[in-house]
Amino acid sequence: MPQNTDLLVADIGGTNARFAISDGEGALLELRVLHAANFPKIDEAIAAYFAELKRPRPKQACFAVACPAKGAEIKLTNSSWRFVKEELRQNFQFERFVVINDFEALAASVPVLKGAQLAELRPGVADPTSVSLVIGPGTGLGVGAFVPAGKSAWAVISGEGGHVGFAPNTEQEIRLWQRMREKYGRVSAERVLNGAGLVNVYRFMTDEAGQQIGEIDAPEISRRALAGEEVAVNTVLMFFDMLGSVTGDLALAFGSRGGVYIGGGITPKLLDFARRSKFVDRFLDKGRVAAILHSMPICVILEERAALYGVRRQFDREVS
Repeated sequence: MPQNTDLLVADIGGTNARFAISDGEGALLELRVLHAANFPKIDEAIAAYFAELKRPRPKQACFAVACPAKGAEIKLTNSSWRFVKEELRQNFQFERFVVINDFEALAASVPVLKGAQLAELRPGVADPTSVSLVIGPGTGLGVGAFVPAGKSAWAVISGEGGHVGFAPNTEQEIRLWQRMREKYGRVSAERVLNGAGLVNVYRFMTDEAGQQIGEIDAPEISRRALAGEEVAVNTVLMFFDMLGSVTGDLALAFGSRGGVYIGGGITPKLLDFARRSKFVDRFLDKGRVAAILHSMPICVILEERAALYGVRRQFDREVS
């Protein structure tokens, strides 16, 4: 690696782009959160970050992106941003530029998160030699996993797990599924378990309650739920009920005896609702194989910089 071990790290989501400098010790310096909608292109966001940088520009960078990270061109799933890796590297004169999936980064952060960076949703006994599942409803529904491989080695798994099919578990959820099928055709988990999904569920619930609403977004629904509006409260509780089922399904698929970590921007802000909901009951409601899940602890990631820590860990791992 170059003598200057500063690394530009970024967590590029559908709504926000977090930039920071990670120094040689892994500390995050000069963190800025930029609203993606304010910048037509990612190049403009990077330039805006560099314009206020008080340190020399790093010669290397690693970005986590909320979309598949393979291939020469990156197209954000829930954003208009796109870029060609080599063009971006040349534009900003990076000697080394690495792009990884955002849930690879989040998964890589799991071993270093502790204390106030996490909130326990369900106690358990983690197996440190086993897989840890990471799932995060936010602008999308991300899924990843951390896989220890002995000593200091590890691997991370990313894919498009948020696009697995949504399976309703109650009569009301069946009606929701039917509504979503009429609207979208195939109904994936992400259609009901992200920011836009929260809006879908709220509109369904207001219709069920015989109410009419105009334009609304996920932050406003969250505010209404926190203020005690009945339909919003029921919407958020239903959201976490369904998230519990999907998380349990994925925990079975990954065999995540290392634990389950919930990231994304929604759950930390509505943590009390997650606790009040049937999330844990639905997570464990897996019939004859339910015992497999009983030991798995479930934590919510409160640390907003978690993916940036993971970016550094993944970059160092790839370089070494």
